[in-house]
Amino acid sequence: MKWLVLLLPLLTVFATILISASSSPTIHVYYQRYDSVYRASGINGPLSASTVTYTVSSATYNTTLSDGKAFKVTYNRTVYTLLFASSPEKFEGYVNVSAYTNNTITIKTDLPDLIRIVVMSANETELIWAGFNATDINAYAYINGTSEVMLQFANGSTIANATLTINKENVSISNKISLYLFPVTSVEAKVSVSGELTATAQIPRRYSPLLVSINYNGTESNATVNGYKVTTAYFNGTLTPALFWKGEGLVPVMSGKGNIRADFETIEFYGVNGTILGYVHISSIVGNLEMIPVKIGLNYNIAFTELKIVTVSGVKQVHANFMGYTYINGVPVMIVGNDEGNITSTAIVNISHLVIVNNHKGVLAEITLNSTSKFVVLTEANTTHNVSVTPPLLVNVTNVHLNGNVHVAQKVVVNVSSQYILFNVTTLNNGSIIGVYKVENDTLVKLNSSNYFIINGKLEIFDDPSSTYYVVYSAQPTTSTTFSTTLTSTSTSSASTTASVSTTLTSTTSPSATSNITTTSSSNTMTYIAIGIIVLIVIIVIAVVLVRRR
Repeated sequence: MKWLVLLLPLLTVFATILISASSSPTIHVYYQRYDSVYRASGINGPLSASTVTYTVSSATYNTTLSDGKAFKVTYNRTVYTLLFASSPEKFEGYVNVSAYTNNTITIKTDLPDLIRIVVMSANETELIWAGFNATDINAYAYINGTSEVMLQFANGSTIANATLTINKENVSISNKISLYLFPVTSVEAKVSVSGELTATAQIPRRYSPLLVSINYNGTESNATVNGYKVTTAYFNGTLTPALFWKGEGLVPVMSGKGNIRADFETIEFYGVNGTILGYVHISSIVGNLEMIPVKIGLNYNIAFTELKIVTVSGVKQVHANFMGYTYINGVPVMIVGNDEGNITSTAIVNISHLVIVNNHKGVLAEITLNSTSKFVVLTEANTTHNVSVTPPLLVNVTNVHLNGNVHVAQKVVVNVSSQYILFNVTTLNNGSIIGVYKVENDTLVKLNSSNYFIINGKLEIFDDPSSTYYVVYSAQPTTSTTFSTTLTSTSTSSASTTASVSTTLTSTTSPSATSNITTTSSSNTMTYIAIGIIVLIVIIVIAVVLVRRR
């Protein structure tokens, strides 16, 4: 009977995430906790002799605070004593379910004797409401894609269920339900306890073990979850990169027989540039316990959920158009982007830029995980490619003839090492850049303007690639003696034109390409001096020869 004594004060379960992020951002916490124990008892024999004691504890709260701080929540406990008719009856009614992107849900029904509402989403069970005979219910609920909403009704010594399915495309549904129930003939409700509990909300560390502490029925259990799943999940109606930590286990039964299961799930979501957007933590305990004293049977149906929905202030979500995986030192990383060039990831995003890949939009990004960085490009085809950062082998200052005009340009030679490359050059002080071209089969092909951009004074160029590029400026060159080579120029946005590429005799070869063009020209004065020196040498030679003949 020790179990019975401990159970009557109701289950006390708290789940605390102990490993948190190092910073302390401002967070908003939506907290919800429901306990319910449906205890059916009766003399062995007819159901008319059965009595149900139904105990409910509830607490809801929302607050804004710093990450890692504790907060206090008031809870109320109500005990219902239910008596039932000896014969079942058919009941028909409606059930309306509306789920919203702000993690709230509304359920309306005219069916009698409702005691619980359970949401089953992504293999996790949430008790989102417990009470008796409500018709209009508003609650917090985390719904990840397609989910089931189960309504539970008092039905003598058992519980009857009615289930509806909702999904992202159909977040409001109405069904007509028929149930056979043993009608409740008598209800006595008593508010027995009102008290205060303490809870905490702490942001998990990405890609790190998660320590969870659960105090259940006076016994505290701790577990460290080392594994995680890298995936996507819905948060506030938007699909985002996410990390899942999940654990489960059986709760020891002191006496009797039964199966009581404890589950928890923590999902961390990521916003723009991989910043932490928020997280959801769900701790649930469900199961049955059967005890059979002399002549009297006792059956306990137990349901408990503590739900925390936490959002980090000031972090924007990225609405996904495409997504993909990559790896950093063997660790999987999820990347999500859109056609506006915004990107998010389970890793930190240092740089992102909208580019064009094979005439389709993509996002170039530098991501960092555990102090290791890499560049990738995410495409509309939901594929992710590594991008090699390639320093130029040679940078020369040149002249380029385009559409009848001569322009200063930089010729850049790079090493073709992979499918996609990224390199940079220091720009010249010779006007604005009017285009970047690559050489393919003796043809100048103009790069899409999205594929080059300035960062910290350097021109970054992304391509698929070639070995030779020209960065063309609006400035006109000064007079110089040049070699000329004619190539055909094509553009991704215009018809083909003829171009001439002229390389100066005094071009620079520094990889930084910081030098301007050096001009060279002939001088009449220098020519006369040279001729005079040559004539003088000839006269001296003739004089020496004549002297020797004498």
